[in-house]
Amino acid sequence: MKWSFVIPWYGTHIPGGAEAECRGAVTHLRRAGIDAEVLTTTIRDFMSDWSENAYEPGTYDEEGVPVRRFAVQPTYFDIFGYINDRLLRKLKIRPEEESYFFREMLRSDDLLKFIRDNAEDRLFIFIPYLFSTTVYGAAIHPERSLLLPCLHDEPYARLTPVRETFESCAGILYNVAEEMDLANRLFRLNGKPQHVVGIGLDTSLTGDAGRFREATRIDGPFILYAGRQDRGKNTPLLVRYFQRFVQSRESDLRLVLMGSGGVDIPDSIRDRVHSLGFVPIQDKIDAYKAATVFCQPSVNESFSLVIMEAWLQETPVLVHADCPVTRGHCERGNGGLYFANYPEFEEALSLLLKDGGLREKMGRAGRDYVLANYRWDTIVERYKEAARGIFGEV
Repeated sequence: MKWSFVIPWYGTHIPGGAEAECRGAVTHLRRAGIDAEVLTTTIRDFMSDWSENAYEPGTYDEEGVPVRRFAVQPTYFDIFGYINDRLLRKLKIRPEEESYFFREMLRSDDLLKFIRDNAEDRLFIFIPYLFSTTVYGAAIHPERSLLLPCLHDEPYARLTPVRETFESCAGILYNVAEEMDLANRLFRLNGKPQHVVGIGLDTSLTGDAGRFREATRIDGPFILYAGRQDRGKNTPLLVRYFQRFVQSRESDLRLVLMGSGGVDIPDSIRDRVHSLGFVPIQDKIDAYKAATVFCQPSVNESFSLVIMEAWLQETPVLVHADCPVTRGHCERGNGGLYFANYPEFEEALSLLLKDGGLREKMGRAGRDYVLANYRWDTIVERYKEAARGIFGEV
């Protein structure tokens, strides 16, 4: 049986999120003997124009993975943008606007035709849940379709087409138990096969703190953030909390931001904040090793690879209490603390900064948690078990 992962965009240049999860899963499933491939569009990535064909349609070999790219057609992005803005502001939208939302988001008729014509002896895995490729694609052969949703508690999850996708597919694969709990609160999934498979990590990468400090000239303690720098990831909140923290005490603490996008940095702390943008993977691993604390302020995570990467370098983490997924990792792994507001942020950060023994203990516990649960050989076996349980074969 061929395993076809369907995702809106794909490429080795995309550093994290569902794209990295898809890339890792396909690569390691193939190494384990599974006939796996990627079906995607010719869009370059999330930040690109979703009506632009950045690649030629066709089949590519990308680091040993067969990748089929299908052309996209123009859409009325202004309509999509208007509805998306209302959803982001948690405003009610009409049923016809739900339909417009997915129709005018992105469109690849050729991708949908391929799915329609090539279902025999094929398993489709759609990732993530909120794009047209999943909503339209999974509806073609729901009996051959699994969701790998990367589900968040957000307005998109409450759209009728999303509910119909979850409730009609053959089964659902989750990253963590909290994600499965959310899905079962939102949708009617009684009796549907559901499996927590998780995400695998490369556990062999080793960071060099000295190399990072020498390259960046950043001395002293610092908080590290890695990921998109935008409102959706709560990065502005981290900047505000950092500003309050350093202005209320004598401290040489700094904040290091890595990843695409950008946030406004107040003039009063501009000399303390280092925005490095997108960095090569080894530089990122070195930064994790050098960091005093890694902070993930996002409240919408379905796994959070960056927390696992920080833990592999034995760096403790600080996460938002309103994110069940990251809080759950901290509670199970004993590798970090969480905050719901600024006073709790200040208290937790102060504790981690002054207690080196606690930082070391939490960092080691976090690493042990990752090694016990998220090695790729473990994840591949979970995928195989899920396929056998749902389809009777792999």
